[in-house]
This record gives sequence, C-alpha cells and structure tokens, in this order.
Amino acid sequence: MTMKTFPVIPVSPSASVKDIPPSTPLAFSSVSSSSSLTPTTKEKRETLDALSKGLSVSLESRRLSDTAAMEIDSIPTAYGSQSDEGAPMTILPSVDPPMAPQDDADAPLLSDLSADLLGLDAESWSLAVSPDFCRQHDRRAIKRQDVIYELMQTELHHIQTLTVMSEVFRRGMLEELQLDWDCVARIFPCLDSLLLFHRNLFGSLQECRQASTQAENQKNYLIHQIGDILLQQFSDENAETMKQVYGDFCSHHMEAVSVFKELQQQNKKLQNFVKQQSHNSLVRRRGIPEFILLVTQRITKYPVLLERILHYTQEGSQEHSDLSSALARIRDIIAAVDLTVSKYERSQELQEVLARLENKSFAKLKSGKVIRKQDLHSKHRDLQHKGLLYWKTATGRLKDTLALLLTDVLVFLQEKDQRFVFAAVDQKPPVIPLQKLIVREVANEERGMFLISASSAGPEMYEVHK
Repeated sequence: MTMKTFPVIPVSPSASVKDIPPSTPLAFSSVSSSSSLTPTTKEKRETLDALSKGLSVSLESRRLSDTAAMEIDSIPTAYGSQSDEGAPMTILPSVDPPMAPQDDADAPLLSDLSADLLGLDAESWSLAVSPDFCRQHDRRAIKRQDVIYELMQTELHHIQTLTVMSEVFRRGMLEELQLDWDCVARIFPCLDSLLLFHRNLFGSLQECRQASTQAENQKNYLIHQIGDILLQQFSDENAETMKQVYGDFCSHHMEAVSVFKELQQQNKKLQNFVKQQSHNSLVRRRGIPEFILLVTQRITKYPVLLERILHYTQEGSQEHSDLSSALARIRDIIAAVDLTVSKYERSQELQEVLARLENKSFAKLKSGKVIRKQDLHSKHRDLQHKGLLYWKTATGRLKDTLALLLTDVLVFLQEKDQRFVFAAVDQKPPVIPLQKLIVREVANEERGMFLISASSAGPEMYEVHK
C-alpha cells in the first residue's frame, strides 16, 4: 500500500480552524452536540476535510467582514438614498400609526436626538449645503464630502439605535416591568460602553464639521481632514475598547436573542410592552432582535465607508496616509472581534458536549495517564473543530464517533443512551496527543485518513473515514 507522508504536526495553542461554516453574521456552527450520531456522507466528508486541515496547518481565523458583508444592504451612491441603518427619525414623514401614549414620556429623548440631527437631515452633503457652494467644487470633492456625510449620518443613526435600546426597551423592562437586572443585561450586553464610545466618535466628527463651517453661512462646510480623527478612534485604547465591547456583544448575539424570545413567550406583560412599543415613533416597528442585529453589523460598515472616502482622497497626502492607517486598524479590530466570537462559540459547543459526557467515563493513554471529563474542561484547551467520523476497527467495521479537535489533543467520543462516553475501539486510547501526531492519506481512498501517534510509550495507528 502506497501512502503519502505528511510532516509531524506542531499544534499551536492559538491555532484556529476556519472551515466551520457560518450561520449568522458573527456566529459559527458545526454539527450540533445535541444531535444523535447519525451523520450523512456529506457531514463526514466536511468533517474529515476540516479535521485534516486543522491537523496539518494553523489556519487564519475567518474574517468577520467576509460573512457580515453579505448582510449589508447595497451601499448608496453619493447622491443615493439613506443607508440601511434608517432614515432620521423626525425629518421624513412618518408612516407609523398615531403615537401611542408612551411617546409623551419619550418626548425629551426624541428632542435630544432631533437636536443632533441639525445639519444631517438631508440625504447627502451635496443637498445639505447651498447649491452655489456645492457648484464651487469639482465632482471628486463632492463625492468625498458625500461619503463623509454618510459616515456621520450613519454614526448618528447607530447612536439612535443604541439609545432606543437603552432608554426605551431596557429602561422599560427594568422600571415598568420590574424584570431582573441580570436577565435584561443578558439581552443588552455592553450597551452603556457602546453608547459612550460612539457618542465620543460622533462628537469628534461634529467638532470637525463645525471647524470647517463658513462663518457667513452655517449650512456650508467642507471637511479637508478626517483621517486623523478616524485613526485616533481606531487605535490604541480606543481600539482595545472596540475589541472588547464588540467582541462581547457579538459573541452573545445569539444568546441575547434567545433569552429575549424565551422571556417573551413566558411573560405576558413583556408581550404587551413590546407590542405597545412597536407603535412608538422611535422604535419604527423594529423588534429587539432586529436592533441587536443592527448593532452587530455596524462595525463591518466602517471599512466600506473608509475605502470610499479613500477613493476620493488625493494619493500621497497626509490625509490619504491617515485614512489608509485607519482602514488597516479597523480591519485589525474586526479580525480580533471575529476571533473572540469564534473562540466563544467553540467554547459554548465544547461545554454542550461535556455536559452530556458521562462523569464516570474515562480514557487511558498508553503512558498510563487517565483522562477524565474534568480534564477536558481545562482553560488551556480550546475547541478547534467538532464533527462526526467513522473509526475503522481491526475487523473492518466502521464505528460512529464524535471527534473533538482541542488545542493539544484529539478526542473520540461515542453516544450511548443520549449521553457521551469515551470511545472504546480495539482497546486503543480515544485521546490522542497532538505533539507527535503524523497524518497520512489512505492510498486510493479519498475518504480515509491514517492518524499515527508516535508517542514514547509506543506508536499507535488509527484509521478514520468520512
């Protein structure tokens, strides 16, 4: 039998697997741990491919922007319509039903948001300034100002979204419905930190606009430099803040929606509250899950906007350099958030599997060391991939197993009475250290792979199939 030899695999603790298919803008999914071990051929093939890649090389983390880009509606042109974050709440004619009584209580909030809209109520910069002032500039300059205007306008819309989540929904759930704070905090994680960050960013943009405004006509302004502000906002402490708050918020996206839906089903008062608020002019018929999704999508829009501003900025200028650096910084932030989300999702998957692992089950390595359930809970062991595989026995039978690729070991489990136990096949250890693991393809067999554990206690060979 001819076999293709692969090198011994060094597995880094920071290794990641990007072959896990995305299910939501910021979520990863693989085979559900609650399902029975009855995989399809397609599942086996995907699992073996991902496992092989995960064992062979350390892959880059799947970028958040690649997935979320599909979620973003088409970006408007400089003279186009409002972005998908919503039109200004008090400028365009309302199509909502007459205001419900609670709008009176929200009047101060509405006033505060409306005050911030001063100068941002038009569809574009070219329509916000006077026609004579606009005609003084060439098409390229106008396009640049239109994109900067869109950045400011959508930033304001994002603040409005966060404010409604905080002052309408969260406050109402706490004060009117007297819901438990911990429960409400799970629905709106990091909300105050997000509001503070984006208010500071918007304030800096507003100051920039004010500094560029003509004294004789407050409507007219031309922003020459914005790259320095964006570079500052996406660097150093601000960058760490974004990584932390968006990493936390996006990691708990699905959990937040799940907690809300479960609570809504159980609580009649909450059902009535949400229905009542749907007629609120601030809410604009959006539900809490939609508000949460809008927040997770915001961070993915900065690269698109910065790229468009760069397109209309003179190359070689300091402004172009600052914008390029800011673009690189926000991409780094998105990658860091993506990594945080991926790590959290895999951690949740591992906990779900271990919750079903029998406490009395254990695995004995060739060295004599015993591995138990609690050993897999180690904070130094992260889940890299989870999937279903066949383990071929010495007699040629194929045993269904659940493979867990962790930071330093590969674990095989079997399902028994809706629970998991360490796999028992041919008296071979179901836990394989990765330090000296060799991977070889089975000759003339696309769906097979040999795993050779070259441990000091003696080599052991496994044959797995999809």
